[in-house]
Amino acid sequence: MEEIISAEEYGLLGFLLDYTADPEADYLLLQRETENEFIMENEEYFKTPEGDLEGVDAFMLGDFLLRNKRNYAYEPEKIKTEIQVKTVSSPELENAFDGDGTSVTGWEAFYKKYPGSSGETLVSRAGFNKTKTEAMICLFGMHDYLCAEGNLYIFKKENNNWELKDIVWLWTA
Repeated sequence: MEEIISAEEYGLLGFLLDYTADPEADYLLLQRETENEFIMENEEYFKTPEGDLEGVDAFMLGDFLLRNKRNYAYEPEKIKTEIQVKTVSSPELENAFDGDGTSVTGWEAFYKKYPGSSGETLVSRAGFNKTKTEAMICLFGMHDYLCAEGNLYIFKKENNNWELKDIVWLWTA
């Protein structure tokens, strides 16, 4: 397994961020570190291609779990998107919610610190099939009090370009 994030993975990340970007926002705020907490807490779900994951390549699922055993730091200059992306560390994101302890006030504090953003975006490492013609990656978006989602995006490479194949809903708040 690759210990660094490859150009192929950065390309997939850029495609995903452009695909999911809120056109109303001035920029996308991305957590600099990859996000794996949900994946590790739900490891059994990702181990076998059944249920929501029926038909997903088993090798790709294993690669996805391996790559998400720990967190990695994205190099912002390697993320190529059509939208503007600003990256911040996990502690910076946590500190953005310095309101009076209520979720609503916390989001008000967040948007004062990051005006024009669509909220916070966290992504996992990508997992690939053996031939690197299919991939999967989780994206978690938190936008406001009780307005958040987590989805698994599955891609297929056609003519050297990534195309979205499927979206698997993971959670909503």
